[in-house]
Amino acid sequence: MDDTSSQDPTPARSTPDGVARRVLVTGWFSVPDGEITAGDLLARDAAVADLEALGEPFDVAMTRTFAPDDSSSVDLERVDPARYDVVLWVCGPARGRQLQRVADRFPAARLVGVDVSVVDGLAPLHAALARDGDGPPRPDTSVLVPVPAVPVVGLCAAHAQHEYGDRQRHDVVHDVVLPALASAPGPGGPPAVVPFDTRLATGEPHVPSTAAQVEALLRRFDVVVSSRLHGVVLALKNGVPVVALDPVEGGAKVAAQARALGWPVLLPHEVTTERVQEQLAWALTDAARQAARGVLPAAQEALAGSAEQLGALLRP
Repeated sequence: MDDTSSQDPTPARSTPDGVARRVLVTGWFSVPDGEITAGDLLARDAAVADLEALGEPFDVAMTRTFAPDDSSSVDLERVDPARYDVVLWVCGPARGRQLQRVADRFPAARLVGVDVSVVDGLAPLHAALARDGDGPPRPDTSVLVPVPAVPVVGLCAAHAQHEYGDRQRHDVVHDVVLPALASAPGPGGPPAVVPFDTRLATGEPHVPSTAAQVEALLRRFDVVVSSRLHGVVLALKNGVPVVALDPVEGGAKVAAQARALGWPVLLPHEVTTERVQEQLAWALTDAARQAARGVLPAAQEALAGSAEQLGALLRP
């Protein structure tokens, strides 16, 4: 085996049976029990771009979960091993059960690692372009792959609120909203959905402990989707458009607050995939952003006399 971290300079050739060389691109995205990361798929795309630039014929092995609908990938467990004389293992450690499975599946192929971390020698790889562990570190190839811009949506889902009794529709609303967001169309694909809450906690590093931290998070979202009252209020306070959802039949505090702030809200019977996606598309427009920025000044004006109103209540 060639214990090297440089690309093998083997020129284009034919296999012993006269069939032109074909490369199979594999990785954690190819094995049924593989844990797939964004870096895995970006490294795959970088390897594919390199093969295209070299004019090498290739196939990409993908699991059924992540396989595209256009039949452009192959199934690792179903392909004929004799079809490939080179197999690329892309990204991840240069060792492990998944890599060994690929090596066993293609015993006659030259197994080359790309963008791998060499932990304890190359075996079962024959050669590799290592990103670390064998010679000077090399930039991870994920930096080379451009990706489309997608909006970031903060999702603030209220828990069941028993004070509303049988008017609660929380589960029904959320069961529609989650897949609606996951399938929302857009130029770059569905949005990135980030769950968050207005709940504060101490001793939980991943949970905000101050209101300032919650609002700092909110300001980074392009849109907020919220069935929580304060998810709606605090997003609009910071000029972030909201898809406001009232999970109580007939409307309750979220709908009332949306009216007070002059913002549209979807009631349970209106929460359909189509309506959620329509509201999301509108919330991503400049007009929605401008409308959201106007909420705080209007609310401040409406609440300008609150101190006097409170003072009147304090006196018998």
